[in-house]
Amino acid sequence: MKLQSATDKDERKLSVAEKMMDQLQKELKQKDQIMQQEQASLAESKREIELLQEKITAMNLQQIEKDKQVQEKEETLMLEIENLTRSKDNLIFEDDIYGDIIIDNPLILKIIKTHQFQRLKNIKKLGYIFQNIQKSTYSRLQHSIGMYYLAGKYVKQLQRKQPDQDITESDVLCVQIAALCYNLGHGPFSHIFGLFLKEVFPNGNKPWEKVSEASVMMFDHMIEENNEVKNLLEEFLDNYEEDIAFIKELIHGTLAYKEKKGKRKGKEFLHEIVVNKTSGLDVCMIDYTIHDAAVLGMNISFEWRAFLSKVVVMKCENDERHLFFPQDDFETYNNLFRTRYTLHRELYYLRKNRIVAVIIKRILIKLNRKPIIRDGDRLVTISEATKSMSAFTQLDDSVLASYDDDPEVQALLNCLGSKKSIGQIGFIIQTSDWHKERIRKHIIQNTKSCNIADQLVIDPIKNGYENHESLTQYYYTSDGRTGQWTHEWVSFIM
Repeated sequence: MKLQSATDKDERKLSVAEKMMDQLQKELKQKDQIMQQEQASLAESKREIELLQEKITAMNLQQIEKDKQVQEKEETLMLEIENLTRSKDNLIFEDDIYGDIIIDNPLILKIIKTHQFQRLKNIKKLGYIFQNIQKSTYSRLQHSIGMYYLAGKYVKQLQRKQPDQDITESDVLCVQIAALCYNLGHGPFSHIFGLFLKEVFPNGNKPWEKVSEASVMMFDHMIEENNEVKNLLEEFLDNYEEDIAFIKELIHGTLAYKEKKGKRKGKEFLHEIVVNKTSGLDVCMIDYTIHDAAVLGMNISFEWRAFLSKVVVMKCENDERHLFFPQDDFETYNNLFRTRYTLHRELYYLRKNRIVAVIIKRILIKLNRKPIIRDGDRLVTISEATKSMSAFTQLDDSVLASYDDDPEVQALLNCLGSKKSIGQIGFIIQTSDWHKERIRKHIIQNTKSCNIADQLVIDPIKNGYENHESLTQYYYTSDGRTGQWTHEWVSFIM
C-alpha cells in the first residue's frame, strides 16, 4: 500500500508538471504569436513609412521640377525684360540735386539728340565764372534737363491732385517741352552774349531783345531740320498747330490769356510753371538758384518736393485759374529770393567775375570783325550768325578758340589763361540822368593824363530784382481763405 501510494504521488506530480509545461508552452506560443503580430505590424508600419517616404521623395522631386520650371520661366522673363531694357532707347542724367533723371519718352529723346539741343552742352550756364570757380562748369544742357524734370514733376502733381482741372497728357508734354527748350536761344557764355549784342547792335536793331525770342526761333529751326521730331510731335500732341503755338507761349512767358488769345482757355496756371511773369517763382528760377547756390556752397532751406506738394490751382474772382501757395510758407519763398539776390551780389556780379565777363565780351567784339562761322556755303561774322539759325547753331563757347592775330585778342586770351586781371578804377551809382553813356563821356573828358576812350569799360551791376515792385503771388490759408501778396512779396528788397 505504501508503495502504491508513493507511485500515485509521483504520477500526480508528473501530471502537474505536464500541465504546467503545457501552460508554459501555450503562453510561449501566445507570446510568439503576439511577437509575430507585432513584427508583422512593425513590418507593415515600416512599409507604410517607406511608401510615405517614397511619396515625399516623389513630391519633392515634383516640387523641384516645378521650381526649376518656375526658375527657368523667371530667368526667361528676366532675360526678356533685360533685352527690352537694353533695346529700349533711354537716357539717364545724373544730377546733384534731383538724383538720376531717367528719360524714355521717344519725343523728348529725339529733341535731346538734335544738334540744336546738343549745342547747349558746350555753353556754360554760368558763362565766365568758371575762370574763377572751377566747379561752376555745368552747362545750359544740364540746366535744361533740370527744368524739364522739375516742370514735369510740377504739372504731373497738379494733374494727379486736381483731376477737376482737366490737365491732359498733351498739356503735360507741352509744359515739359517748353521747359526743355527754354535755353535753346543762348549764345556763347550765356548772358555775356547778350552784352555783346548790345555793343554790336547799338541802334536797337538786334535780332532779338530777349533770349526767349531766340529760343523760339531755334525751336522752329529744330523742327524744320528734323523730320523725326516733327513726326513725333504730330503723333504725341493732341492738336499739332495749337500745341506748338502753346509751347512757344510758355517759352516766351507771354500772358496771352490776358488778351483772350491763349491756347489753353481756363488753364492760365500752366503759364506760371516754366516762366512765371507774375511772381518770378518758376522752375527756371528754382533750378538755377539751387544749382548756383551749390557752387558757392550755400545751404538753402527751400525743399522743392515739399513746395510742389503744397501748390494748388484755384479760381480767382475774375474766373481765371492760377497757382496758389500756402501762406504759412511765405518766409520760405522770400528766403529763396534772398538766395537769388545773394547770388547776384556774391557770384554773378562779384568784381573778379565781372572782369572776366568784360574780357570775354571784348574778345567776342574783336572776333566779330572777321567771318568765322559757317552758314551753308559761306562764312559769316558772329553778329551775322544771329540772323540765321543754321549759323547760330554753330556758335558755342568754343568760339574763343577761333584764330585771331589781333594783339589785343592775344593779350586778353593770355589774361584769361594766366588768371591776370584788368584794373578797376571805381564805382558810381547810375541814375536816370547819369546813364551809362554820359558817365563814360564824363570820365573820358576829365582824364587828362592819357586817352582811355578805347580802354574804358562801364559795367552796370544788377541785383536781379530791378522790377520787383510788379511781382505778386496768390496764396491760401489753413482755414480756406485766399489772398494775394503784393508789397509783401520779395519784401526784403525794399
